[in-house]
Amino acid sequence: MIDLYLVAAYVAAIVLFLGTPGPVTVLVANASVRGGLGAGILTVAGTNTSSLLLISASFLAIQGLFSVNEQALTWLAFLGSFYLIYFAVPIIFSRVHLEKGQATVPRKGYFWTGVAVGLSNPKDVLFFIAFFPTFLGVSPNMHFSMLVLVLVWIVLDYLILSGYALVFSRYLNNKIANIVSRASGALLLLVALYSLHANGSKLFF
Repeated sequence: MIDLYLVAAYVAAIVLFLGTPGPVTVLVANASVRGGLGAGILTVAGTNTSSLLLISASFLAIQGLFSVNEQALTWLAFLGSFYLIYFAVPIIFSRVHLEKGQATVPRKGYFWTGVAVGLSNPKDVLFFIAFFPTFLGVSPNMHFSMLVLVLVWIVLDYLILSGYALVFSRYLNNKIANIVSRASGALLLLVALYSLHANGSKLFF
């Protein structure tokens, strides 16, 4: 028996979480502007893969199979900030030509960039550890509950982020695309600098 009310609450929480602009949604929007819908979908596939890896780690932690090393996660987040800076700066200073966007980046590059950015903040493991226990009661069997939660996450993740990809790839002209691209690059840079400062303070002060 599945608790449909708890599933509905879980769906609402995910929609709010994924619908709020952040590094992943900004990345998907930028890839879609620069490379079209296909690039956006590949980026979503990459970010979804990283989410599944983090969710798996959180489930293992929830089951007590290993303990989360707080300092190791801080170091990974600190180093990941440099990747975000490396990725964001060229976006800010480059121009987008939508009719030529399909050839700007090799297709596989969008997927692996999505994976890298998704994993650049491994403290999401801690978020998932705090998030999922609230909804593990969707079924009396914890493993079945985990399966339901993961499947719902995958479906909503693809639907919401692919919606971003569709909008940004189809309904923008060059002028707006350049504004969106540079704004998204600036947002990514701000996120990276904040992460660098926050995690650096924990490590060195």
